[in-house]
This record gives sequence, C-alpha cells and structure tokens, in this order.
Amino acid sequence: MYNPAPEVGNVPERKKYASRKETPWDNMERTAMQEFIRSNYVDDWDDRHLRLRQTNEADLINSIVPSSCPYCHSETIIRKGMNSNHIQRYFCKQCNRFFVPTTGTIFDEHKISIREWISYSLNILRYVSITADSWNNKNDFKTSRYWLQKLFAVLEPYQAGIILSGKVTLDETFYTLRSGDIELNPDGTKPRGLSMNKMCIGVACDAQNIYCAYEGQGKPSQKSTLAVFKDHIAPGSTLIHDEEKAHKKLVTTLNLVSESYNSKDLKLLDDKKNPLRRVNEVHARLKDFLNAHPSFIRDELPGYLNVFAFAMNPPHNKLEKMEVLLNLAFQNRQIIRYRDFYQAKSKVVDDF
Repeated sequence: MYNPAPEVGNVPERKKYASRKETPWDNMERTAMQEFIRSNYVDDWDDRHLRLRQTNEADLINSIVPSSCPYCHSETIIRKGMNSNHIQRYFCKQCNRFFVPTTGTIFDEHKISIREWISYSLNILRYVSITADSWNNKNDFKTSRYWLQKLFAVLEPYQAGIILSGKVTLDETFYTLRSGDIELNPDGTKPRGLSMNKMCIGVACDAQNIYCAYEGQGKPSQKSTLAVFKDHIAPGSTLIHDEEKAHKKLVTTLNLVSESYNSKDLKLLDDKKNPLRRVNEVHARLKDFLNAHPSFIRDELPGYLNVFAFAMNPPHNKLEKMEVLLNLAFQNRQIIRYRDFYQAKSKVVDDF
C-alpha cells in the first residue's frame, strides 16, 4: 500500500497569476520525491526560458541595420559598440541618443527571448488559447495576455493591403456577445434572431486569400457592407453571394458581376455542390478560432480577426509565416510596455 510522504512544511496557496516557475516546495525542506519533481519541473522551465545570451538572437537583431534614428528620424547615425547582450548599439549625432535595432519596436527592452514569442505566436495561430499556452510554456497568464496585445499591434495593418479579385465569395457570420454584455428583454430572456446582441463578421475570399472584418452588431446594412469591403475587392470581379440586400450597393459601386443564390436553396445542397462552400469553410474555422478564446473581450474582435486572416492566408508553411511575422514586427514602430498595458486595463479576463 502506498503511503504519501509526510508534509515537510506549509504549502502556500497558489496565487492566481503566480510565476509558472514556482512550485509548492520552494524555500523549504523537501522530501526526495518532492526534490525530484521540483528539479525536473524547474529544469524544463529553464529550457523553455533561455536568457538572451543563450540564444542566437543577437545575430538576428544585428542583421537588422537601421536607416535612421528611432527618436528623431535623423539619418546621421553611427555604430557605437555593443551592449551587454552583444547587440550592436548605434548613436545619433542629431539628438545624441543611443539605440539598438529593436528600439521603438514591440521588442524594445524585451526581457524574454524572441524565440519564446515565436513559440507563443505559433500556438495562437494553431488555435491554442492563451490560457493553455500559459500552462504549456510555463508562462504567467498575464505575460501571455500581454504578448497577445503585441501580436495584435504587429498585425493591425495586415489586412489593409488585401485586395481580392477574380471570383470572390462573400457572406456574413455572427458571433454572440459575452453573457454579461447581452442586453436582455424586459422579461429577462435573451433576444432571439439576429438581434443587436450578435456581432456581424463579414468574410470574403478568392482563390488565394481571405479578408474578414467586423461590420457591427445585428444585421449588416448596405452602408456597413460597402464600408468594409469597398477597398478590398477589385472592381469588375465576380461576387458569389446569397441574396442578402446588404450586398446591393457594394455590387453597383464596384461594378461587380453578381452571382447570387437564394439562401433557402443553398441549405438543400450538398456541401460539395454549394457555390458558397469556400466561405462557409472559412466561417467554420473562424468559429473554431474564436471558440478557443470564448471569453475574449469583444472590443478586441478586430485584433482576433487580423490574427485569423494572417493564419489563413499564404504562406501556409508555419515557419515561412513566422518569417513574415518577424519582418512585420521589426518594421512596426510601436512600443507596448507591460506596465502601461496593465495600468490601462481595469481587469484581466481569462479565456478558459
């Protein structure tokens, strides 16, 4: 019969956002079994959280040669030694300030290696929730939430340059608000149908790319559909869609060839014969992606849609996709400080 080891000390109650490196047996006398479990756990944590000097990150950062000062934008800059992490320093003769290639980017003064951010981003693109990623990679949940904001910032302009052409399939899908945000009927019941308590997401795709955007709450209008898609569908393209009236102004404004189908007839068709099959498949994947973060803050939906579009569009090889993402990150002149981000948030919402 197995007899558990006697308790050697008081086990502190775990804090909700305690460091993932902490164990119940830190700073106390441990049994042999406790020491074995703890040492293996800590070793695994250390392997996943290498210090900058333990990676080849310096070679990556030093390969990026800035053309101007991130502070005053002057081009009168010179190399000026290395910092403690062997990163090339630069000096601006105009404003007399030092900087490195990551200054002014999301990696400005980063403490955790870029390789961890790559691993994190890959998980998000695979529909892993930030809670699950936090546990899998032994990161504080607040760190995972903070990194998500960095990912949002990098991909904020991503869909701006997407222009669909040829045969373009378009349709809307709907996603509910969080339960606490839903406006109930006077009798306390939830509204039925396409009420203002559902978020409308417009999705369009051609043979290669997809574009998706938030259209507002409730049913789409001709005005909202035009505003969302007018700069992302090439004029003269063929628009494959249902007979939704909201598409009418878009068709006429862009001189699109309209190929429309009755939604009731489409429901009777086999999926393989449905002319809206491609966009329906995108809808299904989008729901899977959002369902991985069911309690996400709905105001952040545009950020999630940018991430989803990036995940769906070429290149499809995940490593090639990371190359694109890193290039976007180094080009994006936006700083998000950990402290500033959490001071701006009144609370952190878990996405179980």
